[in-house]
Amino acid sequence: MTRLRRIERADRYFFVTTSLVRGIPALSARERGVCLEFLGKARSKHGFALFGYVIMPDHAHLLLAAFQSTLPKLMRDWKSESGFAIAQARHTRGGIWQRRYFDFILRRVADFGKKMEYIHDNPVAAGLVARPEDWAWSSAAFYLRKERAAVRPDIFEGPADRDEPLWPVPWR
Repeated sequence: MTRLRRIERADRYFFVTTSLVRGIPALSARERGVCLEFLGKARSKHGFALFGYVIMPDHAHLLLAAFQSTLPKLMRDWKSESGFAIAQARHTRGGIWQRRYFDFILRRVADFGKKMEYIHDNPVAAGLVARPEDWAWSSAAFYLRKERAAVRPDIFEGPADRDEPLWPVPWR
């Protein structure tokens, strides 16, 4: 299988999806909490902005901006540390997360809104809850009910124009 090269590693807004290794049992409620705990630690260590997230039983979605560290480094550390803690608790060996992850560079404000909505609707689409804010391992309740979140998201203050680019472009 061909490996896609990463176009950018930092200084961008990213929508990231990572999944469990095939055949690994789904994450329990406690294990999803462990993932969030290590996500908070990774944010402190790598200094990235985390705008939205959802930890599902078999995958995770993140909406973030990598400025102080590169996306590969922060993803490697988060997946490695959370996976190790989960494997230890399960008394198993080997990886929990797939080695690779999918990243999408957000180019415009409209991309940001669409991906945030997708993240928050993911548990509803999967039939796990009736409303996005009812999924405890998501940033949805923070935005929809202004409640405390397991990992407090950063607030995105982008341009009002949905077609506005998210970073300086040479033709402007």
